[in-house]
Amino acid sequence: MTAAWPMPGSKGRIWIDYQNDVTAKDVELAARENFVSVEHLKRYTTLGMATDQGKTSNLPGLALMAAITGRTVPEVGTTTYRPPFTPVPMASFTGARVGELLAPVRRLPLENVHRASGAVFQEYGGWLRPAHYGGSANADSAMQDEARRARQSVALFDGSTLGKIEVIGPKAAEFVDFIYYNTMSTLKPGRCRYGFMLSENGVVFDDGVLVRLDEHRFVVSCSSSHVASVHGRMEEWRQDRFGRSAVYIHNATADMATLTVSGPNARKLLETLDLGLSLDDADLPHMAIGDGSYAGDEVRIARVSFTGDRSYEISIRADRAEPLWAHLRQAGQAYDAVIIGLEALMILRAEKGFIVIGKDTDGTTLPHDLGSEAPRAKRQTDYVGRRSLFTEEASRGDRMQLVGLAVPPGEVPLPTGAHGIRRIDGGLRSQGFVTSSYQSPTLGRPVALALIERGGARHGESIEIQHLGKVRTATIAAPCAFDPAGERLHA
Repeated sequence: MTAAWPMPGSKGRIWIDYQNDVTAKDVELAARENFVSVEHLKRYTTLGMATDQGKTSNLPGLALMAAITGRTVPEVGTTTYRPPFTPVPMASFTGARVGELLAPVRRLPLENVHRASGAVFQEYGGWLRPAHYGGSANADSAMQDEARRARQSVALFDGSTLGKIEVIGPKAAEFVDFIYYNTMSTLKPGRCRYGFMLSENGVVFDDGVLVRLDEHRFVVSCSSSHVASVHGRMEEWRQDRFGRSAVYIHNATADMATLTVSGPNARKLLETLDLGLSLDDADLPHMAIGDGSYAGDEVRIARVSFTGDRSYEISIRADRAEPLWAHLRQAGQAYDAVIIGLEALMILRAEKGFIVIGKDTDGTTLPHDLGSEAPRAKRQTDYVGRRSLFTEEASRGDRMQLVGLAVPPGEVPLPTGAHGIRRIDGGLRSQGFVTSSYQSPTLGRPVALALIERGGARHGESIEIQHLGKVRTATIAAPCAFDPAGERLHA
């Protein structure tokens, strides 16, 4: 009768564990080396340590060791089978964490108010936000109308999703210097500064406005979709290089609503609120903040702009935002105020050449690709990502750089994602791509942003743009297509 298990001294290569390539000779060698315990055998030969946890190999291996040592299998011993010896259903890992229980949609404090105003909601970066107003039937015309009217008079926009992460402590200035590409410690209290945060590899991770409230207190206003990740990175660097006694970080994004008033009549509308602070340009210039009150509640006014027009961001306790919004809507009727959704805001910012991280950048975009070269050239102090900005890759002369693209009169907007092409040896090679593209109701023509090789030195040059086999021609231009002198910031 043939033995059911491999026998000692068998000739040839007899496989015991098919996953880890353990043979009968390996078990015999283990016995000669005095690894006779099942646990020793397992670790010496890796018998039963593959993904099946010994389901196909343990018993033959233990039987062979028992025969070699003159014992029974129970005397040799057995091991504990662990997952995935018995496969674990994926549903056991997820449990109830599916849908919104896994990734909850974040909601605006004024969501119901916007719905009552006819807002059409979409999800942007985890937030449910108004895309435009007026229903879904004529979405494109609604977005165009909102953007056009915003330039003509005054626009109201709910910007509550903007990050409001407070950095507090005796080393707060040193901390923000370290996490920002730009030097921030020179910022005076009551002033704001735009800047980049970089990853360790030098790639632009986020952008936004930093507010200095006093000597030891800052507010990081980061991108809406990056609040959680920016907060996590800041906390990681705080623990790594600083300490809770030196720097304390508090994410106050959900605590406050931020209502934006933008346009030529923005100041006139704000004056109807009786905020208790001067709105004169000398007292509240562009990139400055002021403290006031509305109906007994403290408010913070930041004069910053993502539209290119005179703009004010009013931050108030989230549960007190509705009366303020209602006042702005009612008083705004005298100025033909328009409430705008995020899609109209995207048109306005693209006209100015203002970027959206992750849309107008990719996983390789460095700050000097976006025209911000000075900190790289002049900063001597250390900051996150600094070493990576001086590598051979970062110093290449053919890097993709941010530009604008203009199309011939009468043509439709370029497709987002279309590639700029170069004809080489009868073939085509990409030299960049369109990142943002819209019809501008103010300029009466399309505007587009793109990342193009050596784009900064090629303004005025014609380039071919290909999308789905169709080739068009565009002219490389400066990113800012509307009000390049910035006069409307002070209009």
